Amino acid sequence: MHAGHDDVISVCADAEALLRAGRNSEARKAARAALYTDGPDPRLYALLGRAHAAEADQRHTDRAEAILREGLATFPEDPVLLAAYTDLRAAVDQAAAPELAAPPRELSPERRRAAAAGQAAAATGADPSAPGPANADGATDTDRAAATGGAASADRAAATSIPVTGQGGRGTTTATSAGRRQRHDARLVLAVIGHPIGAAQQARGQAQARPADDRIAVLAETLSALARPGRAPLRLLVRAPLTAGVGCWAWFAGWLLAVAALHLPAPAGLAALLGPALFPLLHGVLWAARHRARDRAPAAPAGPPPHRAFPVLPPVPPYTPREKAAAALVLAMVAVALAGFALTGN
Repeated sequence: MHAGHDDVISVCADAEALLRAGRNSEARKAARAALYTDGPDPRLYALLGRAHAAEADQRHTDRAEAILREGLATFPEDPVLLAAYTDLRAAVDQAAAPELAAPPRELSPERRRAAAAGQAAAATGADPSAPGPANADGATDTDRAAATGGAASADRAAATSIPVTGQGGRGTTTATSAGRRQRHDARLVLAVIGHPIGAAQQARGQAQARPADDRIAVLAETLSALARPGRAPLRLLVRAPLTAGVGCWAWFAGWLLAVAALHLPAPAGLAALLGPALFPLLHGVLWAARHRARDRAPAAPAGPPPHRAFPVLPPVPPYTPREKAAAALVLAMVAVALAGFALTGN
């Protein structure tokens, strides 16, 4: 855990207060910012997952599951995370949602007890890692809660497995395309670290420390490729995909309309391809980086990550309404430009 104990408690208290007040978006922002800046912590993962699950929307439910699974990859026995995951699955089962069908492996009895203890601790605000005072019969309050109040939820959790990976190792839990995940991770690290060469160096250090993590290996190869001289336009497409992407297609549409309006020779329209040509170039760079990562030689045993400030790689979010609106705008621009160019007889 990278975050200080007091800092995490403070952030969790603030996010919990926001969540209880129904300010789910603000709670998510607080937990996500703490994860980015301070590193992984089970309580932050649990709060972020609960803040998504509170939206009662399938997209947010899927996001909550991905976040909780990612947290359990790093903290597989944490009772608060197990409790949050169990509550999510119970809510999904109650709503009869087939998208989160239970995997085949059952939770161990230890995990069942840990989940029940985490639910009891979450309900009282106690620290689940602390044993708490013993009662007359020698059992702690948490033990009693696990055996009574949390028993029903633990029984539901018995039919649940949690096949998770690390930050992005083999067998990722989302159906996100490789290219989208690749661009998402590179954009995050470039935003946090800033300089492309420094970002590539830190990513390579992380890849050497975690040689079995495919996601980190792809990220290291991607940032190294993007940091090469002359690839600033490709980095811009990664850093600001909406602005740069719309700009490329605006160039295409504007140039074709100018050729049509000014009755220029048809070959002059080829200059319109200068903007969209960046997309296949970027695709080629990303494809080559993925294949270099896949074909990498076996590395030495993993050591501690050399850069503590390297951001945690969260699950890739689904396409946002803004991205969908930008795609619709691009299609409209291209259609108008092609129609205008064709009507002039060029």
